[in-house]
Amino acid sequence: MKTPALFCLAVAWSLTVSAQQGGAIAEPVDEAGYPPLLVQTCFSCHGPGGQSQSPAIPSIAGLPRDYLLNVLAAYRYGGRFGTIMDRIMGAYDKPQVEIMADYFSRQPYRVNKQDAKWQLVDRGRQLHRRYCRECHGDGLQPSNKGAPLLIGGWMDYLRWTIRDYLIGINQGDEEMSRQLARLLRNHGEPGLEALIHYYGKGRP
Repeated sequence: MKTPALFCLAVAWSLTVSAQQGGAIAEPVDEAGYPPLLVQTCFSCHGPGGQSQSPAIPSIAGLPRDYLLNVLAAYRYGGRFGTIMDRIMGAYDKPQVEIMADYFSRQPYRVNKQDAKWQLVDRGRQLHRRYCRECHGDGLQPSNKGAPLLIGGWMDYLRWTIRDYLIGINQGDEEMSRQLARLLRNHGEPGLEALIHYYGKGRP
């Protein structure tokens, strides 16, 4: 395990223990009614407010509540691969997870600035409309209420997560896995890379 992952795990664990002393929600709440320490458990890796500064770690601000609940449950019960997320999620109960999902789903979504190859963006847009738009929509409004936004997501994270779905490490969304497999079969690795650069460009 890499040192940054160990650091995130240590910080998250210390905050979790502090937040749970004397009861699951014993500490003061902020103006929105959320326990600061409980929510801040996620900040050490995902950034303040859930807006990640690391291309290897996803931003979770502004993602749909139902999607966040499903993903966090998948980490907890082994349906999704994570370097440390599976162990971190084991420390929380359902009410605490719901508080996290409520908080992060209400934060503003931010498009990350990154270098995308413009030569690949148009091709990626075509592939998105053919394979992904039905659920993820165009621009910053997904068609499916439970689908996450992809425009402006970190390219490195998207690249690794797509591969996790293709090889079956991430489970629970069979339709997306089938669509990605179709895309790979019909367009190969260049097709996947074009799709990632389209999302990385940050524009519909």
